[in-house]
Amino acid sequence: MNKEDNQTGAFVAFVLLSKNRWDKKKLINDCKTDWNIELSDNDNDSDDDTLVTVTDDITLAIALMPAPVPNEEAEYYASANYMWENAVETTKSHKAHILVSVLGKDTDLIDRGRLFTKIVSSCLKQENAIAVYTDGAVFQPQFYREVASFMRQDEDALPILDWVWFGVYRTDEYAGIYTYGMRKFGKEEIEVYAANADLNDIRDFLLDIATYVLEYDVTLKDGETIGFSEEQKLGIALSDAIALEGKSLKIEYPH
Repeated sequence: MNKEDNQTGAFVAFVLLSKNRWDKKKLINDCKTDWNIELSDNDNDSDDDTLVTVTDDITLAIALMPAPVPNEEAEYYASANYMWENAVETTKSHKAHILVSVLGKDTDLIDRGRLFTKIVSSCLKQENAIAVYTDGAVFQPQFYREVASFMRQDEDALPILDWVWFGVYRTDEYAGIYTYGMRKFGKEEIEVYAANADLNDIRDFLLDIATYVLEYDVTLKDGETIGFSEEQKLGIALSDAIALEGKSLKIEYPH
């Protein structure tokens, strides 16, 4: 269902715009006001559509792309957002996008992820910003910025719901929830399926596991167990993914 393109350290987002223009000075000011992040415009006036900053071995590149995301890719993933009724219609209307990428081989992935989300959140304050496409999902600006704002209240907060998409997958036999976004943190994607369970409950269960894995840098392994009490032992199996490409961890759902 999803492409296996969110590999370790690949923090990339497309901020969709209703018009082919942006306000680079506003973005620089918003990053300073929102997060106390100083973005130096290294290109000065040589190219008004790009912004590249290097801080603490992290390279941040932001560029205005004067066209929609190619191949209707954003529209395709917007159709999977069960939390936003007008996701596809809104996404179809975009005329350009801001490409945001954060790179840095020797920097902590969680720190890089936090910086990435802060920058994307400030990009979404642009007048023409209508959505953000990242990691196989299209998010509503208000939702993305609300999740990011947790980091203003607590600098150690993990904006998991901006980092990881919890998708729904159904077959004739069962329904389940899968993660999409764990691979950029060097972790396997996770899938949980059950025949007779509430999908909201499965999603909450999987959110707890994903948060645990990222917060404590845990590596779940094939054949081991996980549990939220001393008695609970839920099986873990690594096998071909059902809703994704490549492998995924299947975690037994408690009944």
